[in-house]
Amino acid sequence: MTDRSNEHNSGRRLLVQDAARLEDVEIKHLRVRELLERTGADALLLQEPANIAWFTAGADLTRCAADECATSLFVTADARLFATNSVDSSQIFEREAFGLGFQLKQREWYQPHCELVSDLCRGRKVLSDRGPAGTLHAARKVRRLRLPLTSLEFTRLRQLSAIAVHAVEATGHHLESGVTEAEIAGEVSHRLLKRTVAVARIQVCADGRSERYRHWSFSEQPVQRYAAISCGARRWGLHVGVTRTVCVGDVPTDVAADFQKALLVHATGMFFSRSGQIAGDIWKKVQRIYDKFGIPNEWKRADQGSVVGFTLSEAPIAPGSEYQLPDPVPLFWHPSVGRAMTGDTVLCSETAVRQLTTSPSWPQVTVEVKGCPVTCAGILCVGSGKNAATAAANAESGNPPSAASTPTPRTPSVECPDHPEEDGPDAVESVWELPVPVSHRVWDDEGDNAYSHESVLD
Repeated sequence: MTDRSNEHNSGRRLLVQDAARLEDVEIKHLRVRELLERTGADALLLQEPANIAWFTAGADLTRCAADECATSLFVTADARLFATNSVDSSQIFEREAFGLGFQLKQREWYQPHCELVSDLCRGRKVLSDRGPAGTLHAARKVRRLRLPLTSLEFTRLRQLSAIAVHAVEATGHHLESGVTEAEIAGEVSHRLLKRTVAVARIQVCADGRSERYRHWSFSEQPVQRYAAISCGARRWGLHVGVTRTVCVGDVPTDVAADFQKALLVHATGMFFSRSGQIAGDIWKKVQRIYDKFGIPNEWKRADQGSVVGFTLSEAPIAPGSEYQLPDPVPLFWHPSVGRAMTGDTVLCSETAVRQLTTSPSWPQVTVEVKGCPVTCAGILCVGSGKNAATAAANAESGNPPSAASTPTPRTPSVECPDHPEEDGPDAVESVWELPVPVSHRVWDDEGDNAYSHESVLD
């Protein structure tokens, strides 16, 4: 536990400049400067939280969010400033964007923010992401600036992925029959929030509910035999997604059959995802699997994958899409077939695909696509279950993957990386910049915690 008594007694607050963030902001400013040159505009006005997080290398202004915009970023070729109110300015400059080269223009909280924005834009040609009066709406142009991600963002994406995987998989290991979907969602949320990660989306689909409702969230419905847990997590403005399936006891035959097909789609999508490829061309290979295995209309029931970044869907992987994947780029593949759901975030380059949300704490299934092994998450069985994975699949070169059911024995105990007790970082660190070590076991923080498995479920 970190002793903060000296910090509290001294009454001092230590602020440090983050050199990596400053360098990242300069990269973003260069992109904006090039946009202004191409369009002949004088300035760019950013008001969407996702765009502000992008430009500031991770400032999260949703903590002080209101129904209407209360903080804007105004960027010219030579300067960048926050336009905000006197209530939020201290938090912005001392916690969210300290030492990053921003100027300040503020009004009192009771003065309309739109008047401050109007004063900034008057007499200038201004692009904006929301299109307030007097500006040129350029949301698509701004969105294109957010990709490709920078090296700092990829480092953070890997860290965020580790936290998201822990939240879902640790919750899955604790699943019991009779626990409600809402309780499971609460456990996932707790594991994210205690690590200062926001919940972008949670789905808990018990006993086949996703077959009819593909975008189901959660309810008071208890889990009887199995559940799919899907989570979208947000930190520094960045997003990752992960989906896992858990069975209480053995895997039902119909679930195993659906999951096997979903794995084939999942592995195919991940394998053929390469930077420089057109999204519509990647989709054709995925759709071929649906057709080959007699479920040609299944993909029409829900989206199957998307580019992720500062939203969970920067660009969908869909039929007819002409979007060219930048290099490198993260994707969240999350196919669903019948009762089965699976999903992982991967990092794609021109020559390789790296899974960001894999971990040794979960059963693994190998699917061969064009002779190359692709590792996918299987189904975890808890309670009296005998099989940890439902299927293995193979694909010959030039042919769609074919599958054969080869259950693997359930591992009685599994160790995997975890994050230590988080009483707080040192005084010079921001709690939302806390590094996540990977040298501890998953459930070290579950025993004496006030929000342990028992207290959450009782």
